[in-house]
Amino acid sequence: MKWLNNIRLFGKATHTCKVWYHLLRVVLPHQQANMTIEEAEHIMAQHYADQGTTCVKQNTIEAQPEYDLEIIVPVYNAAEYLEACIASITSQATNFRFHTTFINDGSTDRSADILKQHEHDAHITVLTQSNRGVSAARNQALAHINARYVMFVDADDLLPQDAINNLMEEAYEQNADVVEGSIATTDGTTEKLLIQHTDSNDAHNLTGYVCSKVFAARLFEHIGFPEGYRYEDTILSFLLYPMAHNMATISPTTYLYRQHDSSFTSGEQGNYAILDAYWVVRQLIGTATEYVPAERHNLVYEAFLTGMKLSGNRMMSLDRATCMAYFAAMCELASRHFPTLTITSADKSHQALAAIDEALKNKDFTHYLLASNLL
Repeated sequence: MKWLNNIRLFGKATHTCKVWYHLLRVVLPHQQANMTIEEAEHIMAQHYADQGTTCVKQNTIEAQPEYDLEIIVPVYNAAEYLEACIASITSQATNFRFHTTFINDGSTDRSADILKQHEHDAHITVLTQSNRGVSAARNQALAHINARYVMFVDADDLLPQDAINNLMEEAYEQNADVVEGSIATTDGTTEKLLIQHTDSNDAHNLTGYVCSKVFAARLFEHIGFPEGYRYEDTILSFLLYPMAHNMATISPTTYLYRQHDSSFTSGEQGNYAILDAYWVVRQLIGTATEYVPAERHNLVYEAFLTGMKLSGNRMMSLDRATCMAYFAAMCELASRHFPTLTITSADKSHQALAAIDEALKNKDFTHYLLASNLL
């Protein structure tokens, strides 16, 4: 399917993607995905099997917490950056009471030695586990929360000065369940703005990053990160955002992502591990229908369609049979969990989602490929 990828790239360069979408939708023969979900999952599992874990947890949230904020920092072989990360947290000037839990996830470098130097700090806890991944590390800290809000920081990233104060002031003032600030990247010397927010309560402005925001601890009473999956951040759009009553953004930069030469997303094209996006969605949908109020299931469905749009491009370099299997399985999930929901194209921002919604209902694989890549 390289031809469609080439058209997508050409369309972006010439601003003609929508023209190509409407043209190809008329001239191309449309192929339906008629296989069962069992057949589809068998094809996908041959390339990348389900990890079989759950995000349902039984965490303890203190009714009268000692702290305003709990910062959770998974650490795996981050010795080169860890001291700077710790300093950026401990030097925060704020009257809000905060505590930081570092989880050493089986590091084999000097990370454990660096953490040991800070373990006697009254406002730092150091936990250790065998190497089980970032989700398991976060879950260990989430098991018992003694704060009203929770924040996640990666051990190679930084908090700008006043980040905690800015986020927490908005959280308490708005009684918000989620608050996110602007986000920048850094190479350790210079900074470059990545996401610019305004002071707004518009939930659609929130990013899919777990870091860069504070969450009300209550959101994690029954929810943790799905362990073993690459797309563990999916719980934000499928669960945490739909469960939240009030969400806000603020304009100050509150998180600095450190740039690296390589990343998972840059190397995922042609990698069958991207099928993990299906397995984690299948696992989360059942949880969402249980914990998200029925009147907010439309938000879960929007997240479902948004994930399909992203996957439509990522899977272009996989073989056609596997892409077809993914689409067929997603058609069945949509039919099972969202039988009465639909998306209209009245809102321009939803045009692509409306087209994918239509493709799902008609099991039209060709339409899905065109909509996810050209709209």
